Amino acid sequence: MPLEVPNLDDRGYADLVAEAIAMLPRHAPEWTNHNASDPGITLVELLAYFTELLIYRLNRVTRESKLRFLQLLRPVDAIERGRLADPAIPVRELDDALSRAVSDLKRRQRAVTREDYEWLATALTADSPPGRRIVRAACFDGVNLESPEDTVLTIPSPGHVSVVIVPDSGPGGDGTAGLVDEVRRRLEPMRLLGTRLHVVEPRYLRLAVGALLGLKPGFEPGSVRVAALQELEAYFDPLPGGGPDQTGWPFGRALYVSEIYERLERVVGVDSVEDVRVLRLSAADQALSDDRAAVGIQIGFRSTLGVDTRLGGDDATGPERLIRDPWGRLLAVCLRPHELLLMDVQTDDITERAP
Repeated sequence: MPLEVPNLDDRGYADLVAEAIAMLPRHAPEWTNHNASDPGITLVELLAYFTELLIYRLNRVTRESKLRFLQLLRPVDAIERGRLADPAIPVRELDDALSRAVSDLKRRQRAVTREDYEWLATALTADSPPGRRIVRAACFDGVNLESPEDTVLTIPSPGHVSVVIVPDSGPGGDGTAGLVDEVRRRLEPMRLLGTRLHVVEPRYLRLAVGALLGLKPGFEPGSVRVAALQELEAYFDPLPGGGPDQTGWPFGRALYVSEIYERLERVVGVDSVEDVRVLRLSAADQALSDDRAAVGIQIGFRSTLGVDTRLGGDDATGPERLIRDPWGRLLAVCLRPHELLLMDVQTDDITERAP
């Protein structure tokens, strides 16, 4: 589609004179003689004449003017300039080149802001086959996510930019390491000079939760367990479709235990959610089967004496992750800004109570 050139020659001599005379009572009320014999009106008419000439010239954009404007938008070599300046070449070709150059200005070609890195990281693999696409990306400036976990947030890294990519294959998908290398290689020439780029896989905070569900009349124990698991996995999914806005669980967003209650109450056949416990919690490099992953200060439902009831001990995830009320009940689990949530619920973690 050619570039639409606006019509600038839309004012005539008579219009300009009439507008100027209409403005005289407001700006010069003492000027009362508006006849053509008045010297001031003669000056108004003279200025209107030259204004009309300037507008006429401004509206006639020459081929040379368009070519100079094209050179401001993008490089034009000597061969292309000679061809576009040739009068035998239709001016429509020059208009098309201008239209493409203006459209290219709206396309992200350099990574400057966080939004640029995130958009480019996903766009680079948009045409890749399933399993090799980036569906989410998050950029963190001043952070080196390739450094050890315990130093990421404590040691400043000015000039560093870290891009976390989430492939459509999900956590632990095959070929993720190769995809990281590919995105890093393609983003490298797009970064600003002096910027140190890091592309990494997501770091997940894994949770195992348990719940005690009261069933509605007509539902037997074991009938809603699968639906409850699916509800939790779908809502807390880091891939698009999960999370509050269905774009995936947000990076760094805390998990509130009340949200687990809310999601389980939506399951068909559940009359009440009597209890919810975050049973185990582990960082990305720790298995949920590790005893260190057990969440402490929990007495009652699905607790293990000496493990879940411990008041201290080795906490592999860090005590700052857990927010409790004055009675020791868990209210929320905090994530670090660059982490995603990964819900790992087993069938045995859901207990049902018949009405």
